[in-house]
Amino acid sequence: MKDISVIIVTWNSADEIVKCVNSVIEAAGDLKIELIVIDNNSSDDSFEVVNKISFPALNAVKNSGNLGYTKAVNQGIKLSHGKYILLLNPDTILNNSSIKFMYDFLEANPAYGACAPLMKNPDGSLQYSVRNFPTYWRMFCEFSLLAYVFPKTKLFGSWKAKYMDYSAEQDIRQPMAAAFMIRAELLRKIDNMDERFRMFFNDVDLCKKIYDEGSGIRLLPSAVVIHEHGVSIKKDRSNMIRVWNDDCVKYFEKHFGGGLLLLWLKINLKISGIIRVFWAKK
Repeated sequence: MKDISVIIVTWNSADEIVKCVNSVIEAAGDLKIELIVIDNNSSDDSFEVVNKISFPALNAVKNSGNLGYTKAVNQGIKLSHGKYILLLNPDTILNNSSIKFMYDFLEANPAYGACAPLMKNPDGSLQYSVRNFPTYWRMFCEFSLLAYVFPKTKLFGSWKAKYMDYSAEQDIRQPMAAAFMIRAELLRKIDNMDERFRMFFNDVDLCKKIYDEGSGIRLLPSAVVIHEHGVSIKKDRSNMIRVWNDDCVKYFEKHFGGGLLLLWLKINLKISGIIRVFWAKK
């Protein structure tokens, strides 16, 4: 068994993937890792670039079509042999020892099912990578712009939690899955990611399942990952907005059921989606 299986899903990621993989190899130190790269039928040479990387425990698979992020992640999980799974985006670069910090924490703290690093932007600034679980109230604050007027208040800005002290190690609800380490045994128990979510809210739902199972998630500021947020999304922004809205509705349907509040959410997502697509095309 490997210590860690690193799963990376690529889609037209040729410009980012080599730096990402090299940083993983360097950050792993003496840990036994395997690299599983699932390419979602890239139109560039992402798959060819990956296959030129010299690493003995590298398994690269190219899908004949774009299955979406969630199915590709589950595909990677099923191929894995690690005690821990590290979900990683190709637009990330891991600082030295970041994998070791996460691995050592989970080894020493069996009550925790997962942990996440501190995420930073390429310029070194903090990336707000942790959120609370979405609720109808939190969505209302977004649509009404209260969350933008008062982003660091717990009343109106509680979803994106920009008031949080990222320098402190702490329990968190939902970290961004751009870099997220989870116990493989726990993933099997909760049946991996829910494939009804194509691209978004899969990580939100996954964290919800981890907590519902009685496990915790820990933020580890000592582990640092540089993340160029939204690289793949920007390549197909208009379509990604529509997929985000669809996955958002699926999340609320799954965890809150139907009714008037769900209808209210759909209407507001439709209106905001039209505005966002308009600006994305400008």
